[in-house]
Amino acid sequence: MRATLPELADTEPESLFYPDQHLAAGEALFEAGRAASTLYVVQRGILKAIVPTSLGRERVADLYGKGDVLGTAALEGRPHAETVVAAQDSLVSPLDPVRAMASSRSRGFVLHSLARQLRRSRELLDNSELPVGARLTRSFLQLSARFGQLGEDGVRLPLALTHEDLASLTGSSRVTITRILGELRSSGALQGTRGVYVADMDKLEQMTDRYVMQVI
Repeated sequence: MRATLPELADTEPESLFYPDQHLAAGEALFEAGRAASTLYVVQRGILKAIVPTSLGRERVADLYGKGDVLGTAALEGRPHAETVVAAQDSLVSPLDPVRAMASSRSRGFVLHSLARQLRRSRELLDNSELPVGARLTRSFLQLSARFGQLGEDGVRLPLALTHEDLASLTGSSRVTITRILGELRSSGALQGTRGVYVADMDKLEQMTDRYVMQVI
């Protein structure tokens, strides 16, 4: 099956796309250092970008969902700077970068997606100046806004993120994240564990203020 761009259904020729690619949880879409020749539009699921650090470790740099465009190194003819792995079962549509940028509609879609990703990068940069507790609560607030599913008990986050993933995403340690998650559960700001978290947005905001005030 060949897909169309989310939000642009029936406006783009199928020739822009290669056949859809299904990814099981834990499966890599592409790896850092490999040649990039294809763009990927996320149709379903959540994927995480993993980048190497100067210390030789890896960290989670971002999470991608429906409508995000991956593999943008292909626009410059450069190797991938990150490894992208499916955090859950996902579906992506490979896209010919040359044809995509030659079409005004698909080019606009790609640029719009890149602008969203740039805003997220700025949010992550802003978060990095906060104390660890506030970085984690802000991360949950932002993830809830992007991927959350509203339910009777709060906003459900069906993300298989380990404590290591959360530590990597917030630039902290696993031990610290485990302690803060315990505090968030005790306060009622967060329920659940890896796989499905349930967030109380108002209480997360309150805990953000609390963690910030602790260092003022």
